[in-house]
Amino acid sequence: MTVPDPVDGTTGGVAARYLAAVAAQDVGAPPDHPAPQGKRYRDAPRWPLRWPGPGAPPLGATGADRLSALLLGYAPRRLELITNTAFATMRGWPSTVPDLARLLPAWFTTRRAVPSGGAFHPAELYVVWAGTADLPPGVYHHDAAHHTLELLRPGDPAAALDHLLGNAAPEPRHALVVACRVVKNAGKYQTFGYQLAMMDSGVLLGQLAGSPLAGRVHLAFDPRVGESLLGLDGDLETVVAVVELPAARLGSAPVAAPGPAAAPLSTAEPLSTAAPLSAGIPLSTAVPASSGLDGDRRNLAEADPAVTALHRAIRTGAAPAPRVAPVDAPAPPTDPAPAPTAGPPVAPPPTGPPPVTPLPPPTGSAPVTPLPPTGSPVALPPPAAPSRAATARRASANDLAPGLTVGQLAGILAYAGGHRAAGALAGLTGHPRHPALWCLVDRVDGLARGAYRYDRERHLLWPSTAHDGAPDRLADRLNAGMSRAGASLFVVAGGDPPVDRLDPVALRDLYLRTGAAAQLAALAAGTVGAATRPMGGFDAAAATTLLGLPAGAVPLLHLLVGAPRPRAGALAVAFTEGSADA
Repeated sequence: MTVPDPVDGTTGGVAARYLAAVAAQDVGAPPDHPAPQGKRYRDAPRWPLRWPGPGAPPLGATGADRLSALLLGYAPRRLELITNTAFATMRGWPSTVPDLARLLPAWFTTRRAVPSGGAFHPAELYVVWAGTADLPPGVYHHDAAHHTLELLRPGDPAAALDHLLGNAAPEPRHALVVACRVVKNAGKYQTFGYQLAMMDSGVLLGQLAGSPLAGRVHLAFDPRVGESLLGLDGDLETVVAVVELPAARLGSAPVAAPGPAAAPLSTAEPLSTAAPLSAGIPLSTAVPASSGLDGDRRNLAEADPAVTALHRAIRTGAAPAPRVAPVDAPAPPTDPAPAPTAGPPVAPPPTGPPPVTPLPPPTGSAPVTPLPPTGSPVALPPPAAPSRAATARRASANDLAPGLTVGQLAGILAYAGGHRAAGALAGLTGHPRHPALWCLVDRVDGLARGAYRYDRERHLLWPSTAHDGAPDRLADRLNAGMSRAGASLFVVAGGDPPVDRLDPVALRDLYLRTGAAAQLAALAAGTVGAATRPMGGFDAAAATTLLGLPAGAVPLLHLLVGAPRPRAGALAVAFTEGSADA
């Protein structure tokens, strides 16, 4: 199967201009803007979802309760009380410094299972629901702060979803639509904020794709069709991914919408805000007005032209689904696919899930060109099967401690790097353009210090000849964190073609996959007893030198990995109990 050429040969170097603008960005104090707001549809009918909190009845195994468990992976999960002592410990400051006066007597903050740069959370979740006995069919927005669905368009969405994805499903399906508020964080991160927003959306995508409820993951479609369906202002918010939810996995048969069923639109039909997507969802019906986007509009007005040009090229350059060659994995079986398992691939029985076909070695169209083997590879232990109840365990850099083992590191690399790609995850980690993982090992029991490249095909670590012995520190502000972590993982892209020659859509997909890899590493770390800390700001040039990356390769994200350590003076109160689907 031929993968479309990702080289930017027709858009005049839009990606290169954006990357150059990021490199030239003034890292001084950002504009003094108020914090952005969460998005709400205050006039829309609201459907509160149940919270499985302490003392509450447990969630059921079908319909809206099943959906609630999945969406809790993006809702606030716990409240933390952080005292001055805890905050000072995390930052490495004396507890008497004046900067801490504003925190007296303590700091309360909510935490989600899905991290985000600066806690901006630019991703928005929408639910395309075929209808069940406990939730009518329609298109909903997930108000994450209140864990409530807001009804945007009532009616049967089947034809609309078929039109967006370019195919008609043989079985009933629901879907989760991931949208990105592309300039929500620009008031702080400026030009770099666009890249960070896409990576944050990829983090959420990795969380959703790891659920046993998830079906096929779609990245290849015309985002303007999704924007029309959801009633979005595409300059501020665009659709970046769709995750199918086979109705059979939610344990409840869809309930048909009233009225006659409508035939799906032809994918050749031109975009129109008046085009009826189904009998129950005409696009001529206005979506309720939303609130919370004033900051986004202000950021857009002040955005660097390179940002707006890249975003425009992505929206207009994405081909209508399906593309010439699909980039997503085949739809998984009806029964929930198990998480990646240990050991070599084993052919399942005829009635079980289909075997995962190994990917071919990276080709010239893949984003990473591996270094030729120059030393003896390190065979890693078989990865253990991650728990379905995995919840990303986030920790600050100062909360990591020594004690990471090679077995724990092997499980993290295998899950995030694509060694075991099954079900929905095959559309992300199993794709040839999935970014590579490299690591600097400092203190990992059973593994020598040094720089390594992870070989996802054979589950090996190749030592890099660019560095021998203990890794050097990347930057002054990361010294303390790296000295406490067992290893530093880097999500790396580039090579052939270089990142600055990717077309805009390929660059967006790269950022999404980078975020997904980071979240999958965090999920895997939580199941093996480790902790991670993603770092978007680091010295990329120093990392490139220490890792010995090939020409054109670029480290996009840095993750500290170590053993978790309790924080003195911090108290966490859970809002919800654990769930296998969350």
